[in-house]
Amino acid sequence: MRISVIGAGAAGSLVAYLLHAGDCEVSLYEKREERRLQLRSRGLRLCGAMEAEEELPVCAPGEADAPFDLIVLAVKAGDCGDALRPLSPFVHRNTLYLSLQDGFAAEELAGMTGKERTLAAMPWFSAEEEEDGTVRVEELRSLVLGGLQDWTEPSGLAAVAEALGRPCATCVGLAEDMRAEAWRRVRAAGVVSALCALLGEVPEGICTRKEIDLYACEAAEECVRVAALQGTDLRESESPWEAAVWRCLRPPMLRDVMSGAATEATWLCGRVVEMGGREGARTPVTSALLSMVRELERGQRSPGMDNLRELERRVGEEKGMSLL
Repeated sequence: MRISVIGAGAAGSLVAYLLHAGDCEVSLYEKREERRLQLRSRGLRLCGAMEAEEELPVCAPGEADAPFDLIVLAVKAGDCGDALRPLSPFVHRNTLYLSLQDGFAAEELAGMTGKERTLAAMPWFSAEEEEDGTVRVEELRSLVLGGLQDWTEPSGLAAVAEALGRPCATCVGLAEDMRAEAWRRVRAAGVVSALCALLGEVPEGICTRKEIDLYACEAAEECVRVAALQGTDLRESESPWEAAVWRCLRPPMLRDVMSGAATEATWLCGRVVEMGGREGARTPVTSALLSMVRELERGQRSPGMDNLRELERRVGEEKGMSLL
């Protein structure tokens, strides 16, 4: 199987290694010149829960010489169009597309490529790209794959799962209902990543504080209620802190706001607020978190523990509105 992985950050690098170790022909595509130079000079390096050093072809967008059987999107939600465009001449009629993006982000990809050719992978792992280019893997719990059409299994899904599972069979699974899997991911990743971005701390630094844990649990329950109204019964007992996987590494939203980049809050917290609004369900904690993360993105506030008081005020305001 000939595969391109677009995005050589932590998630893309880890999955590229798994596919390479699974005997696939893999090329990494990365728009950051500095990252390309790192990978070409030092190779792909993983440390922590997974140790590896491999030499993989590393290309700039648009560099290819033959069609790909699978294109893996390991870029931010919202960037799919720009990421795919340079490789559009290098596909064939049976090329599959795999979204390695959080929450409901695969919906954006499916809108471009069609549900029948789109696969989704929920990344239940924590990893971060370090300054020297090494990817530190804190935990590789699972990578759950599935299609976006409930009534049929996409052609090629089993082959992709088999390739990913060869180096780490216990870490790869298949889900019949990827929408339910996305809701489970949003319940954990959305609230934990948003709280860490807002407060400027990794999960281990804030999860034991009672008032912060209460917000995390309330936001998770809001997600469960909205999912139920959408026809998905989560039945989750695990705390969002444990389910989200991150501990000492920075979750993506925290990394993004610290680097001045846009976050994926729209596809996580934003979906809970949007769908809750359609169903007439109030989501005071999630709504307050979403509004404050968007202010972080616009540079209107900075991450820090002093945001906790404003969060408390906004949650109280949202809850007051829900009584009207």
